Amino acid sequence: MKRKIGSITIVLALLFLGFCFLKYAHAVMSALAFSLTIWQNQLFPALFPFFLLSSLLIQYGFVDFLGEWGRPLMSRIFHLPGESSFVLAMSMVSGFPSGAKYTAELVKEGKLTCDEGNRLLTFTHFSNPLFIIGTVGTTLLGDSKLGLLILISHFLSNLPIGILYRSKQQRKNLLKSSLRRALSKMHQRRINNPNSFGQILSQSIQDTIKTLVLMLGIVSFFLMLTTLIETMAPLEPFSKTLLSGLLEMTQGVNFASLLPYSIFFKGLLMSIFLSFGGLSVHMQVLSIIGTTPLKYRYFFTARLTHALLTSLLYILLYNVFV
Repeated sequence: MKRKIGSITIVLALLFLGFCFLKYAHAVMSALAFSLTIWQNQLFPALFPFFLLSSLLIQYGFVDFLGEWGRPLMSRIFHLPGESSFVLAMSMVSGFPSGAKYTAELVKEGKLTCDEGNRLLTFTHFSNPLFIIGTVGTTLLGDSKLGLLILISHFLSNLPIGILYRSKQQRKNLLKSSLRRALSKMHQRRINNPNSFGQILSQSIQDTIKTLVLMLGIVSFFLMLTTLIETMAPLEPFSKTLLSGLLEMTQGVNFASLLPYSIFFKGLLMSIFLSFGGLSVHMQVLSIIGTTPLKYRYFFTARLTHALLTSLLYILLYNVFV
């Protein structure tokens, strides 16, 4: 009976949402146009090159190379296999949700166990550094130095999360890392791949476009939802900013820059939004890991911790350097 009630409730909610889409069509169309602009001007150009490159690197054995070369560092600090160093490095460069994408791919290939993947998910959530310095710092706050401070707070606060969620037992390393062995593993992976470069490139492009289109759809949905709530029940600026940041991080950051508060407080709000990610990013992560045994709860609790640590580090660095 409870399941039937749940099904009926979901259908009624969707019908009500469809009615709202029709009633407030102009606002919904504006939200869709804005989401397409974000995707076209920020997400696609920032993520497509890295998603494509990372897919090619995985196919040609670079993960195997880093698995050998980065093994001592990752095992000692995070108690994870060396292959996880690829996910950490690429997620720091390209930004979320790449950490979830690369982790899911390595779990599917058997290079990471489910438990290792869950722990890796917790501290590989990074916003694109160009977005933080360029868009957040220079454009929205008008201060590239403050953008750099937010970037440092955002990145450094992830490291203690990796240590907090690591396994109690450190991995045993019987052999020291070897450049020759790392290159040998990479070469072996390449020659064992039966596909031509054209086939690998084609598949990599298809996978990249699929992920980016998924991101566009989720961002659009949450922007429409936020717009509907604001249209039906107008909120004062601060509440509007909090709601937007909770649902869709990019819009929350934009609204935070318009608040009539100090630049310090604006930067603090933006730091929290970037580290939590917004439910839009959380839904992207859920969609990516949905075909794997990875658990979302690890990612969610880590984002709450990340938001707290980032805000504390931001306050400390601001008081010291600004």
